[in-house]
Amino acid sequence: MASTPSKDYKRLEREQRKRDKRRAREEAKAAAKAEAQAKAEAEKTDSESENG
Repeated sequence: MASTPSKDYKRLEREQRKRDKRRAREEAKAAAKAEAQAKAEAEKTDSESENG
């Protein structure tokens, strides 16, 4: 007789997928924020060099 995964195992797998998706979403948000900040720094530097 074949054994099937327990519901607890399935629940743990589902929760792990949720954690992975959440971590990926947070990393993407952090990367976008860092990119925007770097772009703002570059624009600030460009405007200072034009005025100087």
